[in-house]
Amino acid sequence: MYEPDQKFLRTETETFFISDFTRALTELKICPGDIVCVHSQIFSLGCPFISKENLLELLTEILQQMVGKNGTLMMPAFSYSFCKKELFDVQNTPSDVGVLTEFFRKQKNVKRTAHPIFSFSVWGEKQEEYLDIGPDAFGLDSVYGKMIKDGGKILLLGADKGYTFYHLAEEHVNVAHRYFKNFSGVMKDEKGVIRHMNVPYFVRDLSMKSDVDERKLSKFLMEKKCQVQLSFRNGTLSVTDCRMAYEALVKALRADERRFL
Repeated sequence: MYEPDQKFLRTETETFFISDFTRALTELKICPGDIVCVHSQIFSLGCPFISKENLLELLTEILQQMVGKNGTLMMPAFSYSFCKKELFDVQNTPSDVGVLTEFFRKQKNVKRTAHPIFSFSVWGEKQEEYLDIGPDAFGLDSVYGKMIKDGGKILLLGADKGYTFYHLAEEHVNVAHRYFKNFSGVMKDEKGVIRHMNVPYFVRDLSMKSDVDERKLSKFLMEKKCQVQLSFRNGTLSVTDCRMAYEALVKALRADERRFL
């Protein structure tokens, strides 16, 4: 169990404690019972006082404590091996999206969704609900789709990127700069069963300007009060309300589908 007065991070001029971090999460309204998906870039916040392994363990424990036994904590465990015609192994293929996500994926009572491109690691009360997803990563029966329905929150932990959920709004509007492409490959599920899969992916049209400007997206979400952001040491922490954000983004894209490019 962590201690609030334990030293946590340091910058060139200041030392920060665990209580500073938990206070910031409380200010961002991360509460017991919440459904939270964490996108992270932890070393942008400052230099840790403890080893990397201990820091990852500490962050996982704090986040689990914040959502509590009735909450659900998730992190992306995306892997693009399937797109490269490589086997996707639910149990063993590493996450490609950060050290905290890979650490979390391997923890006790954490299970991974069986999506061969956009998988998530899930812990908590609604684990089984969030493991039961469809093949379309940006459909309403995806992890993000369920978060929209349930009023889930996305926590950006030191990350200035992490708006993958934005593609649900693009898909809903059927923007012209993206199109469906089917990816075929082999997946080994958590029981060790190997099977062939076809997965639809709403990909960018590379012949058009199709890169998302995440600064525009973040500014819009904060203006619409869908996202709250705090400065924290060398970086930022922010929380986005998935349902509010989705509704605002769909409305904006219907008016101008290239608004955030």
